[in-house]
Amino acid sequence: MPQQILPLIPRGATQINGLISVWCDDENWTYFYSTHPIYSHRKSDRRMFRLVTSQLIDSGACRQVDIQITFGVSKSSIIRSLNKLRSGGPEAFFVQRRGRRGGKVFTSEMLERAQGLLDQGYTRNEAVQELGVKYDTFRKAINDGRLIESRTIEPVYTKLSRNVADVAAAHGMGVACTRVGERVLASLGKLIGAAVRFDRCLDVPKAGVLLCRTGIVGQRSAQRG
Repeated sequence: MPQQILPLIPRGATQINGLISVWCDDENWTYFYSTHPIYSHRKSDRRMFRLVTSQLIDSGACRQVDIQITFGVSKSSIIRSLNKLRSGGPEAFFVQRRGRRGGKVFTSEMLERAQGLLDQGYTRNEAVQELGVKYDTFRKAINDGRLIESRTIEPVYTKLSRNVADVAAAHGMGVACTRVGERVLASLGKLIGAAVRFDRCLDVPKAGVLLCRTGIVGQRSAQRG
């Protein structure tokens, strides 16, 4: 009778308990029952890992604590995988979950409002706080193209940013002395008048009064003309 050659466990295998051990090479995990390989899967395949360890526990070959200690996984994760195996069988680990595209947070009205904030120069964090939504939800909407972050827009100035710019632009001439080149040319008589320039601004103090005053002056000018 020919002699059978029994398979041997590779050197460096990790013992899970008295019967089960596992060995890892560069690509795969291989599980042994005594000296016989019984399961194998790629290192990166987390679904197969959960399936195999759940089957070992469900068959009585391992305890939950054996898997927890050997692989450093949480007890709750082991219990979830075991419940999935017992309720849905092995195929339950390979069912694709149906994800919600955008979820219920971003309605068409919310997307329009969010896009408006981005167009005004709001950062992601500022827009999230303004809208009251989760950052990940906002980020996903940008990543899948429902929101466009990289539009070329004019800068929007707030009261704080204007104050900082005014202080930084002193140049020895005084606070808020911006457009230095035009000022110097005007002082030398090289410039009769500077072109009027309007910037996009937020939180302008007494803007309503300013607009009202501008309207009154415009009406008087029209009447005189």
